[in-house]
Amino acid sequence: MSWVRLEASTVNAGAVRPASLPRRNHVGTVSLLVAVAGAAGSRAAIASGRFGDAAWLHFVAAGFEAAMVGGLADWFAVTALFRHPLGIPIPHTAIIPARRDKIIDGIVTMVEEDWLSPEAILARLDDIVPSDEVVKLLRDPRNVERIGGPIRDLVRAFGRILTAEEVVGFVERALARELRGIKVDAETGRWLARAASSDSAGAAFTTLASSLANLAARPRTADELHWWLERAASELRARGQRLLPFALRRKSVQRLVVKSVCDYAATECANAASDASHPLRRLVLGSVERFAERLAASEGTALAQAERLWAALVDSLDAGPVVRDTLQGLRAQLEHDLDDPAGALATLIDRELHGGILALLADPHRRARFDRFVRETAEDLVRRKHHEIGNTVREVLQNLKTDELVSQIEARVGADLQYIRLNGAVVGGLVGVAIAVAHWLAG
Repeated sequence: MSWVRLEASTVNAGAVRPASLPRRNHVGTVSLLVAVAGAAGSRAAIASGRFGDAAWLHFVAAGFEAAMVGGLADWFAVTALFRHPLGIPIPHTAIIPARRDKIIDGIVTMVEEDWLSPEAILARLDDIVPSDEVVKLLRDPRNVERIGGPIRDLVRAFGRILTAEEVVGFVERALARELRGIKVDAETGRWLARAASSDSAGAAFTTLASSLANLAARPRTADELHWWLERAASELRARGQRLLPFALRRKSVQRLVVKSVCDYAATECANAASDASHPLRRLVLGSVERFAERLAASEGTALAQAERLWAALVDSLDAGPVVRDTLQGLRAQLEHDLDDPAGALATLIDRELHGGILALLADPHRRARFDRFVRETAEDLVRRKHHEIGNTVREVLQNLKTDELVSQIEARVGADLQYIRLNGAVVGGLVGVAIAVAHWLAG
């Protein structure tokens, strides 16, 4: 399973070294030294003749000698597991280094097929009720806050997608398609009539008239009118006229015309914006109401005009900048709310994590479906990815150097092996005493 795989870069000698290894003891070595010293001492005592021909001393000497033989034999056997005894390459010694690959295969097989087989894992998972674990997890506010953080990060990452060009283009195309799909009919006329007679129409006209008044009063408008007068004079002159182009080219005439037009337009638009009975206001709103009545009556000419106007507006609409600005504002607001732990969105996420999921799992049928889904998903994952357990164990062991692998195994089982050596010395000594006694009894 991918969640148990270790990255190759971290599977090295340093990364897999056990955090703490058992302390090595030397009881086997001590027992062997005691046996050697005892055998040498007892034989020296016999040779000195100080104890005469004491039979017990022969029994002691035989026991220590047998203990020495047993200790040496077990020392050889234990050492041969890990290295060549005394560095001599005796056949069938240094078993673990020599059969490293076979041992690794055996460990992998034992872990993958016996200890952590799919059946063993699934049997353990059957004892776990997923919904109970989720409920226990979410009842702790600290867990809700800890889980809510990654979810907020996911929502924040999704928010960044909003400003992608693909999303902007999609929204722009969808908006244009929806606008083109709007049909102009009698109902449109009735809606327009209600809008034209409402207070919002008057407010809209006030805004429009104020904007036009400001437009007429700005210096740039005067500059543009000067340009249009120059262009009109050139076109009239090109058509063969002389007097009017001559007058229009005079700067004094241009200033007079531009100032008069701008001042009049600004004044009238400002008056129309503030005066509810202004003729311009009545003219515009009345025209809209009459056109709406014609649409409501399904007059063919009015419908055709409205459709052409609507099509022209949709075709000339450049919604890209508006859509982009709107999505950027939405993204900024989204990130701002998510950055605030006490913000509305963060609170909503935590509330839904806690109350929403707990409410769903309160229903026994939903809870059963959730448990079944988790177990089926886990079983599918275990059966499809079970080999990753063996692969992980194999990678860890194969990335160990041979001497490191030997050291780790020896450190884990070394204490027991030392007691095996002790037992070999003790049993050998007892057997030696028994044999010596048997010889003595046999004369």
